[in-house]
Amino acid sequence: MISEDNSSNSQPRSAVKLGMEILKWIILGAVIIWIAKKVPQRDWDILIHQPKSWSYLALALAIVILSNIITFWRWKQLLDALEVPISLLEVVRIGFLGVALSLVSVGSVGGDVFKAIAAANRCRHRKTEIFTSVLVDRAIGLLGLVMVAALALSLSKSLSTQLVTIRTAAWILSCIGLLGLLAISLLGTRFPTAWIQRIPMAGPLLQRIVQACMIFRSHRLLAPSMVLSSLLVHTLATLACWFVSLGLYQRNAPNSIPTVLEHFQAIPPALAASTLPLTPGGLGMQELWIDALFRQIPTVSPDYSGLVMATMFRAILVLVAAIGGVIYLTSGRRNS
Repeated sequence: MISEDNSSNSQPRSAVKLGMEILKWIILGAVIIWIAKKVPQRDWDILIHQPKSWSYLALALAIVILSNIITFWRWKQLLDALEVPISLLEVVRIGFLGVALSLVSVGSVGGDVFKAIAAANRCRHRKTEIFTSVLVDRAIGLLGLVMVAALALSLSKSLSTQLVTIRTAAWILSCIGLLGLLAISLLGTRFPTAWIQRIPMAGPLLQRIVQACMIFRSHRLLAPSMVLSSLLVHTLATLACWFVSLGLYQRNAPNSIPTVLEHFQAIPPALAASTLPLTPGGLGMQELWIDALFRQIPTVSPDYSGLVMATMFRAILVLVAAIGGVIYLTSGRRNS
């Protein structure tokens, strides 16, 4: 009777899960159609037909690849501190797998799940530490993103009400994150954690997770190093978007290209918003946020389209994901 009850309960859950997946793909399709209809014909001409500065677009591609490699190195630092025996080459391979699969998973952080699974299969005796490292690495990555947004928005004297709100929220989140890291690094030894192991059933697992999160208390330079590398990654991503703008508009409307500072005011908050698990890889939502935030900057020319830039940037991300998939498939261990 118990097995029958469990099967009857699992059927509604499976139906609900399937319904949610279908709903998310419907939302994605509606967003893409809405974006396509919103883009004026002039902007489509710039994206498809107008001459482009391919050297700038190639530079944007190189910068995106570099930012990904720095992200993999940041994760490797954490794995080394947790004594997870994975080589840098394997971290790069698995990292590129996460980049490739993030395009089909919900939210831009979805690829981290596949990355954690692939890494855990390499070191089965350290699964808990690996999954915890992925969560911590993603949290520090998001902290760096909101810090870049807060700093960039603070450099402008004239902001819209919406951007002022985003700046305030970014500073609050940045302070909370930095204070949390500082507390763990300096006061982690004083946190009582022994009681966690006494929790029925889940105690030992939770204890290993907490111990992994407390790794910064025994590696004092690890947190600053990871934060600085995160700041560098998101700075490079924003610069890549600027080069995309140059590649699209330098020959057509050079006076309409937003400045580097204006890119920093729009891109980091948009990338942070696109991490919400609404569409696969943040597709559609990232483009909408980038366009909306550029429109909030009064000094940006009306001849400039954030949607066009974001669409080309998406194409570069897809190309990087394709490159990453090839690297993962062709650089596997020969003895596997």
